[in-house]
Amino acid sequence: MANAREVKHLSRNAIEFVRADRSHSGEILNLLQQAASWMERNGIRQWTPGQFNEPDIINYFEDREVYLALIEHELAGMFTLQFSDPLYWGPRNDDSYAYLHRLCVTETYRGIGLGSLMLDYAADVAKEKGCKGLRFDTVAHNIKLNGFYQSLGYHYMGTNDMGGGRLVNLYEKFEDTGDPDEVILRYFREEDFEYLRSWSVSPEFLKQWAGPSLTYPIEDEELRRYMEGTNHPAHSNMLIYSAVHKASGKVIGHISLAAIDRTNRSARVGRVVVDPLYRGKGIGHRVMKEMLRIAFEGLEMHRVSLGAFDFNTSALRSYEAIGFRREGVQREAALFGEKFVDCIELSMMDREWRELYRS
Repeated sequence: MANAREVKHLSRNAIEFVRADRSHSGEILNLLQQAASWMERNGIRQWTPGQFNEPDIINYFEDREVYLALIEHELAGMFTLQFSDPLYWGPRNDDSYAYLHRLCVTETYRGIGLGSLMLDYAADVAKEKGCKGLRFDTVAHNIKLNGFYQSLGYHYMGTNDMGGGRLVNLYEKFEDTGDPDEVILRYFREEDFEYLRSWSVSPEFLKQWAGPSLTYPIEDEELRRYMEGTNHPAHSNMLIYSAVHKASGKVIGHISLAAIDRTNRSARVGRVVVDPLYRGKGIGHRVMKEMLRIAFEGLEMHRVSLGAFDFNTSALRSYEAIGFRREGVQREAALFGEKFVDCIELSMMDREWRELYRS
């Protein structure tokens, strides 16, 4: 038996992927029940051991493909693929995608990166089969797990109500564009606090990008309060993201979507800042574009607004280049030094987003 505790980084070459058949039903049932028991012990409301039985496992082979991950001939994990998923994806379902379910890892092999390698393999299988990409869902309430999938480059596509209070977030793997400065948005977390502090070099600059919402110098407790109740797309009135440079894995920016009004389908972008070392490279444009995609396509907003102080001409040019339109001025809205400055109000509508970015 392999000793996973001695493995710090698992390579894909160490894994043998096998297409399962009905003869594997017992092993699959045992793996799923063990995974569900582990979830229950750890307070994770996702699966229960009783929901799995052998007849259901056998039925998997009627409408999906089942894959096993073996390490030194030992079962280490599994996932299934199907090629339509109207139950979870509803009106967003598209039969040209592959849909992943039942991703799990045995307790022995948790914490060494096997889950992400299985996702990579599943994406490769989808591509080999001519699918547009890989899609999957995960429980909406597990913010840490959602952030993990986001960090792997999976994009939030929406939230679906499965009934009984169960909400799932939908994710998709986009085709690789080859952009060396591609940016990932993933949920802001405590280990990101240091970046906001290091970028906020003065009270004036902090006020420029965060307005009155944060005070200089930024303290941890203030940022914890800022995070409270955020990052549940179906309920929270604010989503907070760190921008990660995909190639290097470095956190290089921050952005939030606040004042989320699901009745009137409006929201407001705020608290936008980019690491000084990455300014002038179009990073802000990439970050804003992905934030708008989440707002318009994931949350189905009708209107997204933002504001920028009149002296921040580079930001105003960038926002207008993305497609925001000026709609007004808050006169003398903030005091910088001894001078009151105007705040320029801009907005974009969903129809304008579609005209610019949907082919």
